[in-house]
Amino acid sequence: MQFLHYVWLYLWVAPHTLLAVIAVVMLRKGLHKRFPIFFAYLVFEFLQFCFFFAWHFRAPSPVLYMQADELGRAGSIALRFGILQEIFEASLTPAVQLRRSMAPFLNWATGFFLVLSLLFVGVLDYKILGVWGLRTYFTIESLNAAQCGLIALIFLWYQFLGLKMPPFVFGITIGFGLITSTEPFLQALKASLASQFSRGLDFPQMGIYHACVLFWLYYALVREQPALGDKGTAIPQWIEQGAEVGRIVQL
Repeated sequence: MQFLHYVWLYLWVAPHTLLAVIAVVMLRKGLHKRFPIFFAYLVFEFLQFCFFFAWHFRAPSPVLYMQADELGRAGSIALRFGILQEIFEASLTPAVQLRRSMAPFLNWATGFFLVLSLLFVGVLDYKILGVWGLRTYFTIESLNAAQCGLIALIFLWYQFLGLKMPPFVFGITIGFGLITSTEPFLQALKASLASQFSRGLDFPQMGIYHACVLFWLYYALVREQPALGDKGTAIPQWIEQGAEVGRIVQL
C-alpha cells in the first residue's frame, strides 16, 4: 500500500511540476505570445496544484475539498474552450477578416456538441448507474465530451483547408484529446464503484494526464521552433502561411 501511495504521489506531483517547465520553455521561445490562453492554462493548473497540494496535508473537509475541486475543474474547462478557439483561429492568423467571419461557426459548433454531449453523458450514466438526472461532475463531464467533439472538428478543419498543423498545435490538440475523451468514462466508472475501489481509477486518470503533459513538453521543447528566432526562418514561414490562406480565400 505504501508503494501505491508513492506512485499516486508521483503521478500527482510530476505532471503538474512539468507544467511550470513548459511555461518556462514557452517564455524562452516566445510561444506565450502565439498561445496566450494555453500559457494562462499552464499557470492556472500549476497554481491550482500548489493550492491543493498544500491543502491536502492539512486534512481538509471532504465537502469543502470537493467544492473547491469542482471550481478548479470549471476554471480549467473554461480555459480549455479558449484554447480550442485559439487553435482553431491559428489556422487563419494572417486573414483577420476571415477569422472573424468564422467565429459564429465555432460558437454554433460548440453549442451543438454541448447538447450532444449532455445526451451522451446522460445515456452513459444511465447504463452504468441505472438512474437519470444530474449528479456530481455531470456538467463537467458533459463539457469534456463537448470539447472532445470540438477537437475532432479541429482536425477535420485543418484537413479540409489542406493546411499543415504546426507541431506545437498538434501536441496541444492530441493532449487535450486524450484528456477529454477518457475523463467522462473514468468519472462514470468511478461513480459506479464503491469508494474503496473507485480510487484505483485515479491511477490511469493521472497517468493519462501525465502522458499529455509529456506530449506538450516534447512538442514545445523539441519540435517547435522559436517564434521570435531567426528571421531567415521566420519570414519564409509567414510567406508560406500567407499563400495558403490566400488560396483558401479564393475558394
